[in-house]
Amino acid sequence: MTANLPGTSVANQLVAKIKTKCEVREATAILNELPNPAMEDDSGDNRFNPLEIDVFVQTLLYVGSKSFSHSFVAINKFLSMFKTLAESEEAQICILRHLYEVWHQHPQMICVLIDEMLKNQIVKCSAVANWIFSKEMSKEFTRMYLWEILHLTIKKMNKHVTRVSRDLRALTRQRREDRGESESDSDNESKNADGKEKPTAETIDRMEETLEAAQADQKNLFLIIFQVTIVVISRVDYCIDSMPPMMIIPG
Repeated sequence: MTANLPGTSVANQLVAKIKTKCEVREATAILNELPNPAMEDDSGDNRFNPLEIDVFVQTLLYVGSKSFSHSFVAINKFLSMFKTLAESEEAQICILRHLYEVWHQHPQMICVLIDEMLKNQIVKCSAVANWIFSKEMSKEFTRMYLWEILHLTIKKMNKHVTRVSRDLRALTRQRREDRGESESDSDNESKNADGKEKPTAETIDRMEETLEAAQADQKNLFLIIFQVTIVVISRVDYCIDSMPPMMIIPG
């Protein structure tokens, strides 16, 4: 950040603190000094502070810019701050915008860091998709790395749904087996023969809710992609219809 930009002083303080291996609470206290520009704009999302995200993301990625591992360590150390700042999808998209600003000349780093943020649940898959298809990223649509990010996002979402579904089936099967055991030895025990906790009805209910939420997120992700695809196809059809007949190459 240059000296005349908002948040420069706080960013410099934050860099100095992080380099001294400060605690998360110390970094949070510095970041909380920033005003919230969204509070001055009634049309904005006041649930997050874009200036805090700007300063925090750019500062942290700058400090961790030596290597992939330095970036991973920085992200994981300040994971709680990321999650506090990324409470809404709009805030998550804001994080991705600033990540792109820092690393737009290094697409591989963008891919790796977004993968890490997805793994740590800093950003949701739907936020990544909406960021990819945002107006400001349209200039990057012809670059392969952007579609690699979309592919890894879809793959990660599908793996999550598959894993939760598999875990639910395993719990349900174990529950049936436990209920079928002899009441004389296992009715009042909380563990089965191999020492593992027996799944309760409440555990299965929670897992079913987790699966429903994962499937809803998966559906939302595909809906975003399909909607954008329809818009793009419509624009192509409009362009073809607007072309003079002699310019249209027959199929």
